Amino acid sequence: MKKTIITDTKLKPNKLKDIDRVYIGNDYCQNKVNVKNIKELICFYNNKVKITLLLPFFTDTYFYKLEEILCFIKENVKLKNFEIVFNDWGTFYYLRKHYPKISLVMGRLLTKQKKDPRINIILNNLQDKFKIIKSKNNENKIIFTKKVPASLNDIFSRSSIETNKLFDFLHKNNVSRIEIDNIKTDIKLEKNKNIKVSLYYPYVLLTLTRYCGALYNEQNKTCNKNCNNKSVNLNDNFYIKANVLYYKNENLPKESILKSSNIDRIVYYYL
Repeated sequence: MKKTIITDTKLKPNKLKDIDRVYIGNDYCQNKVNVKNIKELICFYNNKVKITLLLPFFTDTYFYKLEEILCFIKENVKLKNFEIVFNDWGTFYYLRKHYPKISLVMGRLLTKQKKDPRINIILNNLQDKFKIIKSKNNENKIIFTKKVPASLNDIFSRSSIETNKLFDFLHKNNVSRIEIDNIKTDIKLEKNKNIKVSLYYPYVLLTLTRYCGALYNEQNKTCNKNCNNKSVNLNDNFYIKANVLYYKNENLPKESILKSSNIDRIVYYYL
């Protein structure tokens, strides 16, 4: 199993000992794309370890950042061990059109897993067996919970990417890998010989927003990057960092599930 890590710093050699690849950048906010830092990290890690550039979804306002980074890569990086993770189809189209030789990876914002950790409680029939509610006549009424059929497990374990047409499209466009989160339900992906899979661990990206001020009780029309110095720990292993809500799942899938889903890379991500 290949081991990779997401970092925005220059790691010492002893920290890279068991690392096959480093991820630089981020997949959640265009405002946090630090062009200068990305260039410095590319220069630092080039010829030391394989590199993956992690990109968020971009609006047209910030596309100049992407172009500046790509021009730098074209002039300074050997593309053999370099890849880019895209998280929106506009960025994918631009990369394929203008930089067709760069290896691409479909990011976890596009793989659309069913991530809510509460699903596991319902699928295993561990929810409350009944509830008492008030009727229209203000009388107590008991409602019994129906048992969830086992067939739903398969539905909630899968992702929207599992179609042969999509896999063929990705393969034809030099996309050799997709990325997913370590959700609490079983992971089931149809194995495809052309598409490898990366698994993020231990934090699952549950959802994100561009209205980040609301997360921190702030009302700002422009980004002040206050989230760099803030994080919120919620109950039951939920965390807010930057503009993202995560939950923590430290249980990796069984080896048999990793193999059957073609997962050959663990991406270690720490808040």
